[in-house]
Amino acid sequence: MFKRILVIIFLAIWLALAINPVDRGIWLLENILVVTVFPLVLWLDRRYDFNNLTFLSLTVFVILHLFGANLTYNNMTYFSWFSHWFGWQRNYYDQVIHFLFGLTVLVPFFEIFYHQGVSRKLSYLIGFLFISAIGAWYEILEWLSMVLFCKQPAELCSIAITQGDIWDAQKDMAYAIVGAMLAILLHSRWGSKTRGSRPLARPGK
Repeated sequence: MFKRILVIIFLAIWLALAINPVDRGIWLLENILVVTVFPLVLWLDRRYDFNNLTFLSLTVFVILHLFGANLTYNNMTYFSWFSHWFGWQRNYYDQVIHFLFGLTVLVPFFEIFYHQGVSRKLSYLIGFLFISAIGAWYEILEWLSMVLFCKQPAELCSIAITQGDIWDAQKDMAYAIVGAMLAILLHSRWGSKTRGSRPLARPGK
């Protein structure tokens, strides 16, 4: 019941934010991730039965991403006060999302492999490698989308993606890695030590 409520909340927020995004093109590109990942999460949950906290963290992460897609990450109005408070020149909402990606998504990767009988340490390692790889691929896809779809001069396209930070891609990947490392630290200390109650997945099932 708890997970169904979260799905309903997610769908309601997705519909509300889809009505009038700041930039429809950016919204469509950012939602490729959503329409790909969220159905996959639902399928994986049916197969591996994520605990409620894991499912909640995934839902919150995707909802925060939806706000970034609606307002664009560069002009995330609800986060501007944070940058102004510290006197920063750019909006750091995108890098917060990368950090939360590592923090919230590592545990589901861990659970997928751990529930199949993989050792705890190896499951953490596989989850960490997945986070690192996806973080890198996201930056590559971001660059490709800029090359293919941005019709402005290269300098303006680059600023639109990186907010003028030449190390933006490296920082994004680093934040995801730091988030993943923190997730491993917290989960290894306070996470459940038992495998899921469902039987291990069998081939073809």
